[in-house]
Amino acid sequence: MSRLDSEGLRTWIDEQGVQRLFSGVALVRAGGETIFEHAAGLAHRGHRVPVTIETRFQVASVTKMITAATALKMVEEGALSLDRPLTGYLPPDHRPASLDERHTLHHLLSHTSGLPNYHDDEDETWASFMDALDRIPASRARGPLDVLPLFADLPSVDDFGEFRYCDANYVLAGILIEWVSGRPFNEVARDKVLDPAGMARSGFFELDLEPDDYATGYVVSDGPAETWRSNTYGLTASAMPDGGMTTTAHDLDRFMEALRDGKVLSKETFDSMLTVHGSDEEESYGYGMELVVDDDSVIIYGHSGLDPGVTAVVSHYVGDGITVTVLCNQDQGSWPVAQRIATDLGLHDPRE
Repeated sequence: MSRLDSEGLRTWIDEQGVQRLFSGVALVRAGGETIFEHAAGLAHRGHRVPVTIETRFQVASVTKMITAATALKMVEEGALSLDRPLTGYLPPDHRPASLDERHTLHHLLSHTSGLPNYHDDEDETWASFMDALDRIPASRARGPLDVLPLFADLPSVDDFGEFRYCDANYVLAGILIEWVSGRPFNEVARDKVLDPAGMARSGFFELDLEPDDYATGYVVSDGPAETWRSNTYGLTASAMPDGGMTTTAHDLDRFMEALRDGKVLSKETFDSMLTVHGSDEEESYGYGMELVVDDDSVIIYGHSGLDPGVTAVVSHYVGDGITVTVLCNQDQGSWPVAQRIATDLGLHDPRE
């Protein structure tokens, strides 16, 4: 690992902020110590509220790590099984039509179900995603069952058992957790994962209750930054199991440490999160973890997230014992900062 030029990195991040290429926080920790942290940009542009290291951000699909850990904790406790058919748990009105007796929790957490998504993954704009939410409507979507109508009647789109990243898998995992526990997903996630990990500033909040220290997300467009719209109408009213948790950089690092220290899951279960269960030419996936594999070994694990007005990256570099967390309240910006940090630290990261 190279010695980090902290002042040079802060200057560069600040320049990214001035150019409206980044607004958020960057955190680097190793061995329980902070190597680097910095905040830049505005948490709310209208009120000119600056981002601080304690600002809370929505983190899009980074949420999937929490959802997977919650489900796996219930597996450890015997309430769920990775291999039991989902049709043995869920009543008909909680299932998509394409769900059959082959599908298990394993297939949901590893994205190998072949089930349809609720938006078009190939659409590189936000049109398909936001059009889907218009059909609920999003302002009334307070729990995962509210999202089910978006894919309830759709046919399977891939061969069963083949890997394809699909948000609907994690919506259905949340529905499963709620049905089996008899409690709202956000409460179960707090009891099973957030509280044991010490994530006191994290939660699956209702956004119209305006969580304190919350960063409003802004959707980047070709026009001047002053014309970028907030993501107020681009997300569900509450966070969902597939994305949208509100958290801080330090809380996410606490989660990663808690997993390694056995505070949330057993070592065997955590190892299952870091086992490749599905892959294609672009990525490998465990249970709720994006994995970077080199010579048959996992060298980086974590998750990234992208929603309207949101980007996030959490990466743990196994060989160096370093976790890099970058959160941004724009839908562009986290990845260049995360890659610059990796480069400056001399970390091996084959991702482009």
